Amino acid sequence: MRKTDFLKISVLTLITVLCFGTALPCSMYKVTANGKTMVGNNEDSWGRDPRIWFEQGTNGKFGVVCVGYARKQPHPDGAMNEYGLAFDAFTMYHKSNIPEKDPNKKDFAYAQIKTIMQQCKTVDEVYAFLEKLNLHVLNGSPIFNGGMLLFVDKTGKYLVVEASKMTFGNDDKFALANFSICDTKDLSTIKMERYRKGITFLNNKKLDTSLAFCTALSDTMSVNRPKVGDGTLYTNIYDLNEGLIHLYFFHDYSKHISFNLKEELAKGDHSYDFTELFPDNKNYQKFFDYKTPQNSKAIFIFIVACGLLFFFSAVFFLISFFRALNTNYKYLKLGISALSIALCVYAYVLLRNEGIFYFHSPYDDGISLMVLLTSYLPFVLLISIIPLLIIMVKIFRQKKWNGFVKWLLAANNVAYMILIGLFAYWKLFDIF
Repeated sequence: MRKTDFLKISVLTLITVLCFGTALPCSMYKVTANGKTMVGNNEDSWGRDPRIWFEQGTNGKFGVVCVGYARKQPHPDGAMNEYGLAFDAFTMYHKSNIPEKDPNKKDFAYAQIKTIMQQCKTVDEVYAFLEKLNLHVLNGSPIFNGGMLLFVDKTGKYLVVEASKMTFGNDDKFALANFSICDTKDLSTIKMERYRKGITFLNNKKLDTSLAFCTALSDTMSVNRPKVGDGTLYTNIYDLNEGLIHLYFFHDYSKHISFNLKEELAKGDHSYDFTELFPDNKNYQKFFDYKTPQNSKAIFIFIVACGLLFFFSAVFFLISFFRALNTNYKYLKLGISALSIALCVYAYVLLRNEGIFYFHSPYDDGISLMVLLTSYLPFVLLISIIPLLIIMVKIFRQKKWNGFVKWLLAANNVAYMILIGLFAYWKLFDIF
């Protein structure tokens, strides 16, 4: 392999790891009463291109309606087929304690979800399809997040599919969010707010399968964060017996669009963007205009460049400190090296944790102490910037450092000031 090819592959791998490692929360429920089953899903996502599309069944395959994102088509995040089987996917963190693969089984791939929806009528058939496969891909890896699948058929029976186990259920009411069913002995210990709200609603209301009931339940479980107004990007409610799909956009439950699956499939393969189906939404526009490294190439490239600059500076100034112990401002080099190491780590954290830009500061993902500690670095940089600028001016006037070292210091200070501006834009200083 040529060096240039190796470099391209390495960069692409790095970008993939940095951009697609963030877990996205969702919630889902099913209710069954009087022989009718309704399924609702809240897609709590920072995606910006939600879409619904219809795929006709050919050569014995079933017709399917899919919801997801334009960039992910043809792999849906959720779907319902013409026989009343529905599914949705949940992001899950990697687990280290699942059984080894069965060497006699082939590996499941996410692309096979489409095959399942085109060939299976019930969750029993889904189970028969999946039990022949190793499901380890659902566990992700220490770098990439994994997933969980929930299938429901029109009888009300459901199947939770995880990397280590598949779990059947047939309760009249059931709700799920981003937690492991097979690892949870007591569901009352789950503290996720959207899940707890859904359970409380279901326990305190008379069970109903009307659209009004399901809309109220979806609204109860939806998310609307105050910082940017993000949260539940879209909601889809399936009537599995009638083949109806009801859509809501950006946690606004005053408006909905409904489709009849049979009628839509008769039109052939086609799709709709949510933004085309629904009227202008000021809250969505505010969210759409909000820029982060994950939705802005310019900011992404800048953060990556900062990470590389700070890594180089950390090494360079540390070496320079030990090589020139008698120079003026020698401890400044040591300080810049330490700050550069911290900011290099923070650049990685910013690229890997999209929630930082949407949740309250200081950001705590509940998993990594490093993520929490680096949340205070914007304040360190804010306090340091004036002294650093003053010292930089003195160094340039007194000509105590050689040209490259001075300009490297200047490059760092420029990066610091731009970062402070971005931190203010992202409200990372608003901790009260």
